[in-house]
Amino acid sequence: MFCSECKCEFVGWSDRCPCCSLPLIEKIEPDSRVIGKSVPYETLVDLVVKQGGRMDIEMWTTEVNRQKKLAFPYLGYGYAWVKRMHGSVNGIPIDIQTTEVGMDKTWRFPYQGYGFAWEKKMQGEFGGNQITLTAVKVAREKKWGFPYLGYGYAWTEEFFGECGANLKAVLLPTEISREKGWIFPYFAFGYAWAGKGTLRLSIIE
Repeated sequence: MFCSECKCEFVGWSDRCPCCSLPLIEKIEPDSRVIGKSVPYETLVDLVVKQGGRMDIEMWTTEVNRQKKLAFPYLGYGYAWVKRMHGSVNGIPIDIQTTEVGMDKTWRFPYQGYGFAWEKKMQGEFGGNQITLTAVKVAREKKWGFPYLGYGYAWTEEFFGECGANLKAVLLPTEISREKGWIFPYFAFGYAWAGKGTLRLSIIE
């Protein structure tokens, strides 16, 4: 298990980090598989140049992680984040995965618990060339339901990064999915994640 705050792996541990008390998550390693064809980096740069120096690529979320935690007396915390996104342009595949997750929680009297999770860092490949993205803007919402149900939602609104030495990368979610659930008597869980997004590549001047 891994702590996203301490950046430390805890073998044989579960639940919470012994240092900062944040929920531990499964450590996600970047997937080295390349789906589809690989192309030289110069080919990607040429594609962007031909689009006027900027190219937008639609991305779809294909895998989502969810966790739920219970706390005394009736506090429920739900966490969800994008695990993987796919896209393609001119038959060249794009595959990115979340490699670092942020988590937070809060509660309100008497039993409303709110859990929040978001993607802090994503990494992957565009035609065999590495892309690295880091969160620069995170949103969160609190909702509640009768009688004491609290639902927390969080997601990353903007990522910034690069693809090689010549391409700047920005990922902007365009569709946010939400789900909620509950367990008797008052444990409630809210989940939110980006269902779709736009990956914008532009030439670094």
